[in-house]
Amino acid sequence: MFRLRLPRNGSPLANALLVLAGVVAGVGISMLPDDPQIPAQSRMDLRERKPDRAAKLAPIHDSQRLVSDHAAGATSLDEDETPTWQLSTQERGQHFREAGAQAAKEDLHQALASATAMESAQDRLDFYRGIFGEWAKDDAEGALSHAQSEFPAGQLRSEVIGIAMNKWGQERPRDAWLWAEKNLQGPLKERALTDLTVGWTRRNPTEAATWLAASGLTSQTLFTALPGTWAESDPVAAAAWVKGLPPGKPRDTAEVVVAGVIAEDDPAGAADEYKGTIDEGNNPAVAFTIANIWASTDPAAAAEWVATLPEGPSKQEAAATLATVWASSDIKGAVGWTNQIQDPLVKKQVVSNIGTTWAAIDPAAALEWLDAQPREIATDGITGAFYSWAGTDPVGLREWIDAGDTGTHTDRARQSLADVLSQQNLPDALDLALGMTSEVARDQAAARYFREWRKRDDASAQDWLDANWASLPDSTRGELAKEQARIAVQK
Repeated sequence: MFRLRLPRNGSPLANALLVLAGVVAGVGISMLPDDPQIPAQSRMDLRERKPDRAAKLAPIHDSQRLVSDHAAGATSLDEDETPTWQLSTQERGQHFREAGAQAAKEDLHQALASATAMESAQDRLDFYRGIFGEWAKDDAEGALSHAQSEFPAGQLRSEVIGIAMNKWGQERPRDAWLWAEKNLQGPLKERALTDLTVGWTRRNPTEAATWLAASGLTSQTLFTALPGTWAESDPVAAAAWVKGLPPGKPRDTAEVVVAGVIAEDDPAGAADEYKGTIDEGNNPAVAFTIANIWASTDPAAAAEWVATLPEGPSKQEAAATLATVWASSDIKGAVGWTNQIQDPLVKKQVVSNIGTTWAAIDPAAALEWLDAQPREIATDGITGAFYSWAGTDPVGLREWIDAGDTGTHTDRARQSLADVLSQQNLPDALDLALGMTSEVARDQAAARYFREWRKRDDASAQDWLDANWASLPDSTRGELAKEQARIAVQK
């Protein structure tokens, strides 16, 4: 199962933007969890799909009529069946995959021709998924050759090649591997080998695992796909295999994946299973993964577990992600938890993540709470809060800055908003920087934005400098003059 990974370590801007992704964005996908064509690490939990409504769909026993009707604008098979426009995204995807598979069984060439007449790109993609899933059962190499020769580079080619490799990997994985080595390269090859590995693991996980361990490969995608797929059916065996791998990045990657699969069903059990790893602090991402999952179902229990962890990176990672997830769903509970934390390093991390997350929802309340914390605990959280505010409501933050009631937060507010705006609007970023009260911070920020502006549009940057030179403070002129001289030397 794919889960959004909220921030751990990084710049305040990067952390804030990652938090925003979790707070304000949803992730949708049209693939089904039991579809063998979908790599394990890229599937979403689609258990929210309404089975009663899906059950009302009649079996697709005339797929060619479905395609011709769809191309003509029809929206259902029969009057008494559910119109496709009423289906959820997942149901609709399943509907057209099944139609494509049935069409391929009846007449492969006609199915391929019919697919091109479908107006909806998503429906056409799902229809092709069904076609290639069926085609590759008997002739994976033919399906792959067709995909390479007939489809341009892009999602469609990547998807259907992955599907064919998955099927081939279930039957003759070594032949499939040799074909990929000979015919594919770059990201397309990596995707195909990942899908092959998933198929192979579903057929014979022990064989696939033995081969991968002996291959000398270190690809993180493979060491994610294999143990993640294996753990879905036999987490105990998958965990045992991972423990037998030599220390290193591949083992760490596999360990995190299996821990995540176990934690989905039993986070407390995962915490017990990986207690030794967590206590030793060799792979902090394991604690982070368990906490991330546990926090979504029982944050209070997760907090009790975090409190028992030994001091160190694992505890800090787990506490940080727990704070982010908990604050997203229950800010009162998350804030109350901070009062129980004794370790100052952990508390600082927790306060930072809560403040960053909370400010994406209610910046005024978040800043009021942060201002009440000890300065040494709240500094990072205040910075993160301003980045969150800048990311979710830049207009509101600019109005707050312009109102002048910023207290001691003037420079941090201006810096945060300027950094966010600098991605698209460097003149406004420079304007904000020039209003900072700290001479050093002002001049450094102005030089940085001016340097970036020159990279993107040197003529406009020079026009701005000429128009504003007389009004710039002496120290800022000095920094910008240094910047001009540095760039001149480089040229």
